[in-house]
Amino acid sequence: MYPRPLSTRERDVLTALLAVDFEGVERLREQAAGVQVLGKCGCGCPSIDFFSGPNDGMEAVVDAQVRDSKTFDGLFLYTIDSPGLGEVLGGIEWQGQDDKSPAEFPPPESLRITPERS
Repeated sequence: MYPRPLSTRERDVLTALLAVDFEGVERLREQAAGVQVLGKCGCGCPSIDFFSGPNDGMEAVVDAQVRDSKTFDGLFLYTIDSPGLGEVLGGIEWQGQDDKSPAEFPPPESLRITPERS
């Protein structure tokens, strides 16, 4: 099953997350063109991983809150600092406050997207 291409919704959300401007976004946009899903969260939420391997940490670079969410649900795009590669797309992590996670990410138009890095 892995690696696999991004679903249409995953691709749309990634594109929306990378539409905001912040330091290093151009490099991440280039990486996004060829990114694949290498894994998914085991809890059933829609979180996906783009990177697997040794790393020196992660950084949330874009935050997205679901508009009109009563439980402050959202997601964030993170990067991984990989030895020899530098900063690479790490994945998209779902942050649900409800007991039930959605099967897929919300549509991009329902997200309030803000960069975490200026």
